Amino acid sequence: MSKTKIELKGSPRGTPRASLIGNGDDEDGTKPDFIYGGPFIPVEKPSPFLSTSTPINIQLQGTFKKSFAFHCLKERLPVILTKIIDYCSRKGSAIKSANSATDSEIQNFIHHVTKLKNDLVTNKSYDPLTVDTEEAKKWNNWISSQNNSKYFTNIYLFTECYVYRKIREACELNVHLLGFDPFEEQKHQAFEDTLEMTCIVAEKMADMLPQSDKDKRKQDFITLLKLCLWANRCDLSLTAGNALELKSDANSAMDPFQMIIDWKDKILVDDSAKAADQVVAKAEAIGKAIEGNTTFKFQCSCHRLATLAGMPLKQEPAALSNSGSPVKSPPPEPEAAEELPKVPCPAKMTIPQAVIFDIVCDNAGYELFCDFCLAHFLVSQKIVQKVRFHVKRIPWFVSDVTPKDFNYVIQACRGANFSKTITPEPKPAPADGTEPPEPDPPRQISSNAVRELANAWSSYVDDGTFIVMDDEYWTYPHPYKDMKKYSPLMFRKLQYACAILFKGDLNYRKLMGEMNWPSTQSFDASLQGFNPAPIIAARTVKTELICGLPKGKADLLNKADEKWMQAGNYGVIQFSGKAEPLKVSDRPCEDYGEVCFGTVCPVHSDM
Repeated sequence: MSKTKIELKGSPRGTPRASLIGNGDDEDGTKPDFIYGGPFIPVEKPSPFLSTSTPINIQLQGTFKKSFAFHCLKERLPVILTKIIDYCSRKGSAIKSANSATDSEIQNFIHHVTKLKNDLVTNKSYDPLTVDTEEAKKWNNWISSQNNSKYFTNIYLFTECYVYRKIREACELNVHLLGFDPFEEQKHQAFEDTLEMTCIVAEKMADMLPQSDKDKRKQDFITLLKLCLWANRCDLSLTAGNALELKSDANSAMDPFQMIIDWKDKILVDDSAKAADQVVAKAEAIGKAIEGNTTFKFQCSCHRLATLAGMPLKQEPAALSNSGSPVKSPPPEPEAAEELPKVPCPAKMTIPQAVIFDIVCDNAGYELFCDFCLAHFLVSQKIVQKVRFHVKRIPWFVSDVTPKDFNYVIQACRGANFSKTITPEPKPAPADGTEPPEPDPPRQISSNAVRELANAWSSYVDDGTFIVMDDEYWTYPHPYKDMKKYSPLMFRKLQYACAILFKGDLNYRKLMGEMNWPSTQSFDASLQGFNPAPIIAARTVKTELICGLPKGKADLLNKADEKWMQAGNYGVIQFSGKAEPLKVSDRPCEDYGEVCFGTVCPVHSDM
């Protein structure tokens, strides 16, 4: 109990009783009241803050002052917001020119972010969004429905997502800043800083892409999963916008494949072999189902489904005669059986049109490059036919991938120009006094292989092998266990995948429901029933939330370093093979909201 309120007792009649109330909240989220005019007697007042870490089976929130959530809300997020303000102040002219914005728009943006920072550090209540969009209305409904609507005392996941959504609102309120990404320069610089590692990976890919035997294919699959895992360390929100120190010196190379070997003991849970086996098996099973499904007998039933869902029927506009009166259309000719739709209504499809692998992306730059390499491998080895990349629609958590970042990485790789000569260190002389062995020849690292890969990826994007999807859902503030509630169509889309790779810390937190589970609880149990398709989670540990560890492992790590869950120096690759069966939907397909296409739905290339 903190003694934060002081109350006047027994003051003489007529004594002035003016209140002098502090302007800002103290660190406990309360305001001290100071009253003069008589003897002061402290009265205990409960504080919502506790000097503990996050208890087990409690969602992360800033009320626990020894938790990473409290640290991030108090220190890391304010620094990120300060850097945005500073960047816009220093580069205002360049931002104005690049976006055809006005001085007042730049100043309005800075003012908006400044208020956001002040509200955060003083633990104010959330402000509703003021932009007039359907998505903003959803956010305002979620804000009003929170049991606690203050930054520190609500669930950390909601608060952190809300902060980034408010940054975006600062762009939406200034029309010429709609395309402005305040983190773009940092993301581009981070990519440039990791070009050396990019070149080393690209050269190695030449040995992984040609079709290989079963054993080599499995080993390469595992290696690429681990490459994607450690690439997740390149998270600019973890470092408050500062790039990790990944550069090597002039005579050495930062080799990502050597890192996999050196850091093998830092993967606390390694289901990569299980994932490789079961993804291949699942993909083969889906491929056989697609081949066996030679006749589509389904007709579009959106009208019936829309009626059941309470949606108004969509009517095609009637043709008009010269006089303006409707022209009665002739009855449609009956369709021959062989002329039935080749692609069924998505609401009725229970088998996808292709073998698909999904990647729910995290960071842009080098991490996205490694995601591309895994996707390329899966396609070239004919494990899958398509890879869907789920990215954020708006700038998010500093370095998360947006469609613009997706295209940037491919184009930056196509134009990469990097060259470096590595001189190996001399080998030590033998103990028997003989001549030391000849040193290895110098090694040349270049971006030639990077450009070749990027050209292939550009072709894959053009022909639909790589699909980038930026559904609004990925910037919602909800755990994935609630996906059916907030976006049933997104859940259904994921069910078409042979497996889903969720990258990074934020996705892991959403998979776990932002819950501080016992560290030994199984990955399957921690998903709380979220199983649209087999799930792989690859994440370096940057938040105090984890599951699936052997008994006693967390205690050992805590004794060695109490902050081991914050630096990204440990990782997990966890797998759940469960998958909810794909059934005929009780909802109309998503196209119905725009226009009903009658008996023939359009081809959905992403299913």
